[in-house]
Amino acid sequence: MKSITFTNIMLRIILTIVGVLVVSILLYPVVYAFLMSIMGREGIFLTSLNQLATYGIDPWRYLEVIRDPEFVKSLTTSIIVALLTILVSVLVITPAAYGFSRFRFWGRDSLLYVYLIMSQVGGGFGIMATVALYIFLLRLNAMGVPVLGNMFILPVIYSSGLVPFMTWLLKTYFDSLPKELDEAAFMDGASWSTIVFRVILPASRSALIIITLFSFMSAWGEFILANFLGVSTLAQYIFYTAFGARGLELPARFAANAILFAIPTIVIYVVAQRYIGEAMRMGAVRG
Repeated sequence: MKSITFTNIMLRIILTIVGVLVVSILLYPVVYAFLMSIMGREGIFLTSLNQLATYGIDPWRYLEVIRDPEFVKSLTTSIIVALLTILVSVLVITPAAYGFSRFRFWGRDSLLYVYLIMSQVGGGFGIMATVALYIFLLRLNAMGVPVLGNMFILPVIYSSGLVPFMTWLLKTYFDSLPKELDEAAFMDGASWSTIVFRVILPASRSALIIITLFSFMSAWGEFILANFLGVSTLAQYIFYTAFGARGLELPARFAANAILFAIPTIVIYVVAQRYIGEAMRMGAVRG
């Protein structure tokens, strides 16, 4: 009995050490960026903590970033794009998931498998799809459709990329809900839109939060398509502060931009952590 107890204690100690090491490795870039952002001298990279003592710290650099009109403009654009992406995703994915969950129609299973395959596609195919999409958008723009520089095109593109996986996830939630909810609402004279958005969707709060989270992340962190279309999002702004004309001269400014860019993501993950775990567990068990 004593040997078992000793073994358990040693195992916990080892796992704790491994956990601390993993967390330290993951947090190292964040800590480095933060220290870099408050370094008192621009134009050099942080290579030693002694530099902070030599050059001092400049916590007002974040205020300088926030006061930059280009930063404010890019931040506003990113917020609008992210909110519209969430709205479009919910309006498109929810009825699709409800239809797959509640109705049986020709080609349903085949289409679900196509969704599953498309949600796992990446690598070279994903790159080719991006190139093909860019060419398609250029042709639309040449035909008179205002695509280039139009931020309202981005939510549609981002939402379309979320449809396969999010439809699967939300369908799994809808499958777990009793059909009596639909039937009772239908008997009371509710329309299909009312049943989907005011009865079924509120009962799947965790799944709705996951859709919101993934929709926000896909819009907030995306850079390639926004750059192709010439839309000044926050990700594009930060990229050009790093690799633009003044990027190599302002490493501390870039670090401050990166920290500010990461804050919404960190906050959302912390707030929605419980719902993320619940959604992933249900998706794994019922998928």
